[in-house]
Amino acid sequence: MNENQNSKEIVPKSFEDLIKEVHDIGICGECGGCVSFCSAADLGAIKMSEDGPPQYIDKDNCLNCGICYLICPEIHELNKELNERYKFKFPIGNWLKIVTSKATNLEIQKAGTDGGVVTSILIAMLENNLIDGALVSKRINPFQREPFLATTKEELIEAAGTKFDLKGHISGLGQYNTFVPTISKLKYVVDRDLMNIAVVGVPCQIHSIRKMQELSILPAHIIKYTLGLFCYENFKFNETARKKMEEQFDFSFNDVEKMNIKDYLIINLKGKDQPLYIEFSELHDIMRHACSVCENFSNFYSDISFGGLGSKDGFTTSIIRTDLGEKIYKLAIDKGYIEEPPELNTSVEKSKMLAKIISFSRMKTKRAEDALKHLPL
Repeated sequence: MNENQNSKEIVPKSFEDLIKEVHDIGICGECGGCVSFCSAADLGAIKMSEDGPPQYIDKDNCLNCGICYLICPEIHELNKELNERYKFKFPIGNWLKIVTSKATNLEIQKAGTDGGVVTSILIAMLENNLIDGALVSKRINPFQREPFLATTKEELIEAAGTKFDLKGHISGLGQYNTFVPTISKLKYVVDRDLMNIAVVGVPCQIHSIRKMQELSILPAHIIKYTLGLFCYENFKFNETARKKMEEQFDFSFNDVEKMNIKDYLIINLKGKDQPLYIEFSELHDIMRHACSVCENFSNFYSDISFGGLGSKDGFTTSIIRTDLGEKIYKLAIDKGYIEEPPELNTSVEKSKMLAKIISFSRMKTKRAEDALKHLPL
């Protein structure tokens, strides 16, 4: 809160403060939470920019209510309340169950990044009338995705995975960004009056949604389920950076068929039997700066967290965190949308999965602590 020097009145911090404390020091994650609230309330003061943090479009419309400031995941307000509500335990948050599983549908297995479990659970909820749609991301060109409201099984399968269908050279794509500002699309969901949706997002996005829910503000009322993705970092680089990467690791982006993140960045190439494995430490120059100060690898505020880390190829690691998460996971199992091979879900195998996730979480926390020390005051 800010103090008015004339009246000694305590006033909320505003978007101006968010610019100073987050944007100006380069740690805005561009999650879209502030914009989703502002647009859902029809204030029209701020919007997402083409490349960079949100910006004012009409400062006169700003109410200086402070909501955009409070729901920013880079601001620590409300974290105490969220940690209590979601029973946070360092370093991976609360969890009820950890499993490895895969889709039973071969088409979904093929389309998915890992085992297709996220897509399968969404389809299970859709076909059993738990949701009206799901806010996901879909491919718009070989190396970019955009937020998308999927309301059919076919649309969910189309949006699955990170496979690439390259036609021509990618030099015209300009700034490639693996991050998708999914929740900025919530305004359009509200306009369609769909009252039960699931959201798939990275940690900063789910964090912002939980803050909105904690404050009971629009558009949080339509989000019934949060499916979180593991996230070590997202990448953002231009044509020069892509060429440098091609030279350093001896490959061409024109040959990329699939990209995935587990212990490494894994790139599958046309005509190659073995994938290319690149350590995260070698990708520091193209990491989005905001990712360097994020401590949340395992998406600990979601109902279920998903990723490939800890599972064999073709399988998804799922951390079930809430009773709601357990309900929808069980639905997908009981209805035959996903399956858990018993030999991969022994106590020993689960302990290995958990150890890897804890290790990555600690690494990300340490990186964030180091990065925060070097931020401008």
